[in-house]
Parts: sequence; C-alpha cells; structure tokens
Amino acid sequence: MGSEIRRRDFFKLLATGGAASAALAGCADPPEKLIPYLVPPSNIEFAPGNPVYYATTCQECPAACGMVVTTREGRAIKAEGNPDHPLNGGSLCIRGQAAVQTQYNPARIPGALRRQGDAWQPMAWEEAEQWVAARLKAAAPRGIAFIAGQGAGTRGRLIDDWLAALGAGPKLVFEPLTHHNIRAANRIAFRQEEVPQYRIEQADYLLNFGAEFLETWLNPVQQNRAFTAMHAVDEARRRKGRFVHVGPHVSLTAANADERVLVRPGSERVLALALAREVLARYSSRRADGETQRLKDFLAPYTLERAAEATGAPKAVLARLAREFGKAQASLAIAGGNAIASRNGTATQVAVNLLNHVAGNTGKTVHFGTPQQIGRAATHAELQALVQRMRAGEIQVLLVDGANPVYHLPAVSGFAEALSRVETVVSFASAWNETTQRAHVVLPSRTPLESWGDAFPQKGIYSLQQPVMAPVYPVKALEDTLLALATALGSNRFEATPTFEAYLKAAWAGVQKETGAPGTFDEFWRASLQKGGVFRQIAAAGAVRLNLRALETAMAETPLAGEGLALLPAASLRHYDGRGASNPWLQEIPDPISQVVWDSWADIHPDTAKKLGIRHGEAIRVRSAHGELRTAARLHYGVHRDAVAIPLGQGHTGSGRDADRRGANVMDLLPDAADAESGEFAFLTTRVTVEPLGHDGFLVATDGSPRQIGRGIIQDMTLEQYRRGEVPETGHGGGEHARPSTFYQPREKTPGYHDPYRWGMTVDNDRCTGCSACVAACYAENNIPVVGKERVGLGREMSWLRIERYIEGEGDDTRTLMQPMLCQQCGNAGCEPVCPVYATYHNPEGLNAQVYNRCVGTRYCSNNCAYKVRRFNWFDYEHPAPLHMQLNPDVTVRSKGVMEKCTFCVQRIQRARLAADAEGRLLRDGEVTPACVQTCPTGALTFGNLTDGASAVSRKAMRAEGKEKQRLRQYEVLEELANLPAVTYLRRVRASNEQEA
Repeated sequence: MGSEIRRRDFFKLLATGGAASAALAGCADPPEKLIPYLVPPSNIEFAPGNPVYYATTCQECPAACGMVVTTREGRAIKAEGNPDHPLNGGSLCIRGQAAVQTQYNPARIPGALRRQGDAWQPMAWEEAEQWVAARLKAAAPRGIAFIAGQGAGTRGRLIDDWLAALGAGPKLVFEPLTHHNIRAANRIAFRQEEVPQYRIEQADYLLNFGAEFLETWLNPVQQNRAFTAMHAVDEARRRKGRFVHVGPHVSLTAANADERVLVRPGSERVLALALAREVLARYSSRRADGETQRLKDFLAPYTLERAAEATGAPKAVLARLAREFGKAQASLAIAGGNAIASRNGTATQVAVNLLNHVAGNTGKTVHFGTPQQIGRAATHAELQALVQRMRAGEIQVLLVDGANPVYHLPAVSGFAEALSRVETVVSFASAWNETTQRAHVVLPSRTPLESWGDAFPQKGIYSLQQPVMAPVYPVKALEDTLLALATALGSNRFEATPTFEAYLKAAWAGVQKETGAPGTFDEFWRASLQKGGVFRQIAAAGAVRLNLRALETAMAETPLAGEGLALLPAASLRHYDGRGASNPWLQEIPDPISQVVWDSWADIHPDTAKKLGIRHGEAIRVRSAHGELRTAARLHYGVHRDAVAIPLGQGHTGSGRDADRRGANVMDLLPDAADAESGEFAFLTTRVTVEPLGHDGFLVATDGSPRQIGRGIIQDMTLEQYRRGEVPETGHGGGEHARPSTFYQPREKTPGYHDPYRWGMTVDNDRCTGCSACVAACYAENNIPVVGKERVGLGREMSWLRIERYIEGEGDDTRTLMQPMLCQQCGNAGCEPVCPVYATYHNPEGLNAQVYNRCVGTRYCSNNCAYKVRRFNWFDYEHPAPLHMQLNPDVTVRSKGVMEKCTFCVQRIQRARLAADAEGRLLRDGEVTPACVQTCPTGALTFGNLTDGASAVSRKAMRAEGKEKQRLRQYEVLEELANLPAVTYLRRVRASNEQEA
C-alpha cells in the first residue's frame, strides 16, 4: 500500500504545530531519513505528554460542523468544536463528542474479507482489489451501481468521476433523514429549490411545526446557539423571545417551548393555513402587492373552526396564536422532521411558506440565496427504482459505502431480498452493519478521523477534513481504493491525481480561485488546514415572490392508512437514524426526556394506555399492516391521545455488540411510501394497534423520582416577576431567604484556602436546552466507564454529570424542567467529614478533591451527599480493544472499590496553571475551560475563579470577593443545608401568553 503511513512515521509527518492552535496534518516536508521517536527533529514541536490539535470536519451527521481533535502520542482522545467554524463556533453536539468512539469502534473491520459460505475469510488487500476489479470488468457499465452514505464535497465528485470512467451511472446517495419536501415546497412557492436560512436568532416569536431543530433537524448545534440568542432572557432589556411548538409529540425541542399545542398527527397543514388566514385578515395592511385578494379567496375555507376540528386544539388557543404571530415584530414559522414527513409533507411545507409569506417573514427571518446544502440525497423514488433493477437482475455489481439500507429501509421495501439477486456486493464500510453482513467482499474504509475530505454545508463555507492520526488498522480510504481500482481497470483518467490527497488539493486549487485567496497554493493550503477550511460571508439574495401555483399544492391531503393509533417514528437525539447505536456512550447517556438507556420504548398517552390496559414499563406488541415489533410502554402526557411515538435507531442485528439486540427497529412497521411531490420517504404514514403482553418490559431509566417533591431543585420564574425584580418564594433558600447559620468556619478565613483561586461554575437554566453534549464531553474527557443496561438498572451508572429532568403540573398541562447536575464543590461538603481515611477533602482552590489511592470503598461519602453525584466503582470496567485507545492519559483509570466524581476537569486546571506559573503570573479569566463548558452550544455553563470579582462566573453568580449581593435569578440547590456550593444556578424565565413585545 503505497499511500499507507506507518505509525512510527506518523509522529514526524503529522505532529506539527503548537498546542495553541489547530495544527496542520501533512504540512512538513517529507523526511529524507527515519528519525527515532526518542530523538525527535528540532523543527517538530512535539514532546510526549503534550497534546497536538488538528482541525477537521465532523462526519457524525450531514451537518458537517467544524471540529478540533486532540491527540496524545498519536492517538485521538477528544473531539471539540472548532471555534473558527461559523456553523458551530467551538461547540459540538452529543454525537460529535462521541466521534472518537466511532474511530475506536470494536465492530470495526480490521482488513479485507471475502465471504465463503457463512464464514468470512481474510484476503490480502491487493488480492481483494484485483478480485473486485475483475468483477467490475466483467459487468456491463449499466450493471454497476454505487450507494454512498455520504456524497458531499470533493469525495462525491471523485465517486462521480470514477463511475463516469467506468461508463456507469451516477451514484445514489442514501440518507434516511432528508429535506426534500422543504426544497420542493420552496421550488413551488418561490421558485427557489433550496433549504433557506432560518434566522431563528433574529425572531422574537418562533412557531414550530414538528421540527426537532434542537436534536436532529438540519444543524442542531447552530440552531441551539440561534435559539438561545432568541429565547434566553435579555438581561439588559429584560425581555425574551417566545417559542410555541405545534405537533403530536413532545421531544426535547418541544420540551423547551414556552407553550406546546398537541395536535392530531398530520393536521399541521390545516392549522398553518388557518393561521395564515387570520394573519392576512388582521394584518393585510402590511402587504401592498396584488396577490392579497387571491390569497384571501384561497384561505377563506380554512377557518379557525375547521382547524380546531382537524387538530383537536381549542379554537381560542389557535386564535391567540394567530394574534401573537401576526403582531410580532419578527416572527418565524418552521416545519420539518418525521412528524411532517408524510405523503402530504410538501403540502404542509407550502402551507408554512404561505404563513411566513403573509406575515412578511421572507427576506426577514427566512433568507434565500445562501442555501443550506445539507441532505443532498437520492429521493425515495430513486431508491425504489434501484430496488426494481436489483430484483430484475440488472445489477451485477453493487458497491456500498457508508450506507446501511438493509436496516434503514422498511422490510416491505424488498431491498434485502433484491440484494440477494445481485451477483457481487462490495462493501466499503469501516465497521459491521446489517448491509455489510450480506456483502460478498469487504474492503473496509478508513474512518473520517483517518481520512482526507471536505464538505460544503452552506454557501460560502468550505470545510476541510484531514487525518488526525494513523489508521488503527491497515486499510485504505475508500477514495484511494477507487483510484487503485481505476488503475487496475486500465483507466488513465486519474494519472495526474494518483491519490485522493492529490485529487483533493487539485479541487481546492479551484476553491482558492473561487474565493480569491491570496498567496501561493501551498500557503493557501496550509492556512486552510490550520483554520479548518475557508469561511466567507455571503450576502442573502433579494426578496422572493410568491408563485400562486403553491395554492394548488397546499390543498393536497392524504389520510393515514390502517386502524388504531398513528405511528410517529421519532429521530433520536443520541442515535440519529441509528448510525450512533454502536457507540456505548450514546447508549448509556440517558435520553433527556424519557431518561431511558440502552433500549427503545413507545410513548403512549396515559389515557390511551388506560383504555388499552397497558401499564407503565409493560412489554407491548405493536402491529401494523406491514409488520410488528415488541418494546416497552412509557406513559407520557407529551404525546397525542391518537398516537404512539417510537424513536428510531435501535433494533440492530449486525452492527456490533453495543448496537445489536437493543430495543426494536420501528422501520419494520412502515410501508414503502413517499411524498409524491418531493420523493421524500414518508415516516408518518400508517396506524398501528398496541396490545399489552402481561409482563415487564425491563425499561431502564435513570430519573428516579420524576417530581421535585417541593425541593426546589430546578427553579423558575415568570417574565413579569423578573421585570419587577420580584424573587419567587420557593421556601428553599436563595433570593431574600437568609442563609442558615452554621458552626463551620468559612474557608475564606482559613489561611491558604481560596487564595488566589476558588473555582466555581454557574448554570443558566434559561439557556440550557438539555442537549446532553456536556454529559458526553465529560465521559470522553474523564475516562468514565460504561456499565451496561443491567447495572444501570441497579443504580450503578458512572456518569459524573447528568441532565436532571423533572415534571411539573398535571395531565396535559405538564411542563418539563431540565438542568445539569454535577458535584457542587461544597465549601461545607457533607462527604468530607464522614470519610474515615480522608480520601475526599477540600483543597485550597475550593475543589472537593478525591484521592483514589486512599479510598477503601466505605461509601459513607455517597450516603452523605445530598446531590447524589458521587459514583462507586463496583467492578474494573473493561474497554474492549480498540476502545482502550480513547482513554485520556491525563486522567487516572479508576479501579474497583473506589469512589469518583467531578472535579471541574482538574487536569485542565493543572495544565493551565503550570503554563501560567512558568510565565510568573496568575491564571486569567477564561484560560481554564472544563470539557462540559467547552462543548455547550448555548453558553449555559460558565466556569472561573470566584475570588476574582471581575470574572464572568463571579458576575453571573452575583459574588464579589466571596461576598454575596442581592440575587434575583441566582440560587443554590438545597441551599438550606448550608453546604456552600461553588455551583450557582440561574432560574429559568417563563414567557407568558400575549407577552409584552
């Protein structure tokens, strides 16, 4: 393998640049001779123990956020957001944080394999390439098909060029969660076939029809940032935007809404048109064009009465929504997600377009001309056509890269059966999945952290991907394998670019020309690698005009098929469409709403469950006309009485031990259906029957008590209280309540304590969306072990940071409250005086430290911790190869019999303090950033030195030099216990109906 880089050479070739910025991979000149690792050359800024950083692009979903990967001794150990990247600005989502587990997945395939009956036999790589080349040569050009899981950027162009060199047809990009109905609706309504920019941050009223924009829809990290900018309370003007969610199911996005309107599945189109009718009737003076009367005539039948009947929502509520939306200075309506992906998906999107149009939002909060290029994938109709060709025997060779259609397509699509009729199936998957299990030969590709590539997620954003470490296994990147196959087939098309790195550089010469970047190409290439790409601001196009043909499309209506409850397949925050199910962190971190781990479940309204005789946690059978599955029932007021919601992502049978036999695959219940107008797969299509099975479903959740029981753990206040400066009465300290007296002497009076540092944190509940990225970051940074479903069921989970979720209210009027909970680093910690061996103690910098070698496992400290944030190691938890390579060498891997907990990433504090001490100065505010704070996309977490009155954390905690000021939003959890925690929470502010603009 001419392009392979040996591990020993990797340190010399890639470990360039300093720790202060994202380093470049492959920038140094090729060495003329080998240099021993223990005697590194003088021009390499590398030493054992020092991290090296590489800027690259996250490929855990199609959003393509910028990422910086930390490596130690040639191993990728931590992923962070790239602060220079305009999409995510230094943050990452929960799936991006788990990218290193994709790199070290135990289900990765270590080399080329060929099927021999039911067994797999290893092959030499060159032999496997020759075997595939012979099959390609024997096949007719039209008998070759290529299914790619990711076909964006230069990679997709190479695949197209390669197929053209063979005379074959274009690739088919398979992406289960697409946005075709948005593009089709905009083509029909505005003659702009694109996904526009939804400027959530510029709105003061957001009306959402089903889009899970904080979880999986479009770019969740970017949208979390935008949503917080719009929705978090403005401290200066004491105001905030309002968010209303309309849909049949309350997911994480809906839980963050100020108001939720549960409607019948599939009724959103009628509601959007009724709201448009009311807005146009009340505020038509805003419009001066000649189409107003035509719109009024079309919308006339869509009255609020009709919408109330279709949705089941009260007419008065709908009338108020219309008033609020119409009078808002900058409103925005969005629609998307699986709840909208029906046979009427495009019609619903057109209806929402009309609502935005009559409210004057196009060009204001909906921007065309700078499209989001996310989800450029084949339509479901194109997939169906390929299945027909496979079934007819027209496909002799099928090449599959990074896609898993056997799992992601409904069983009734016939893909698995058609696959058996293809003579040769070649998989390039880096890890096992259901489709690869059915291949004839496997040439596993490198992972994104081992490969070159790029992505262009939005106009003006050119994001680079570079290898951050040597390959874990001796395999090639897909692109280099294709180039080798082209040479074996006698093609001279790629003589000038024999490697994909060369091909990529040739493509980026065009990027330099397009962007007008100065300097030589080598200078441009180095600068682009160091920054993570090229990012330009592109001005939005002018205003768009409404195409009145949209009125015809908006009338389309197709009812759900079958009898029973409407089936809602919900995209998963953790597993996306199922591709994250093999990452154990994503399995063990609880879903923030259900708090369920290692499983799937079915959300059923308690009233519906009572009629069906179903208990919470009971095993149930769910049947449709197309299949059945078994799962566990979760009674949830946040789902419509006429629906049952089951998350995507579980139910694997061939994707490795962490993914297989976990829950059920909801795709087994769905028909092979699509929206005729856009070709998008129709998730909301069918109805199901649900029956109890009479035994427990073994549903494991970590929530304990779903109610606060009056403890005031998560506190909030109304916007009116905040404006009046009125501290809410909670009875649990904070605000005007005096701190209880205590016999403890304050640490500040003890010489040597809290001088010059006392580390603390604030958690702003008004900014936290519960996305759980902080939890994943804590797992990754601190070598937190995964214990599995059974041990979590025994209460033995090991997470140092959790998202607490509590329910308030009764029946359909319940509210969901969430906040991060971690060690509070108490000044008067209950854990410290009860430890008989002094393993836990209060150190001079305010940390509740833990000495692992002293701990003898009495667990007295855990019993005496009011916050339940200490974790006991019952076993020596395993890290099956190659997962052990992800371990952070700065953090001790704890053994059984010891207690562990959060210490604000003390290893980061120590590293920063050593650097400051070397310069003879104190640490500056912002120099130390714990992993949870670094990845938070909403800025909900602030960390720093509480003894520095000018620090950001002191200002937010309302503390100056250890003295408290009058507090309004600030409170401490269980303050009445006088634990003096270093973590201060800021109350969530609730916006009321018809709030003052």
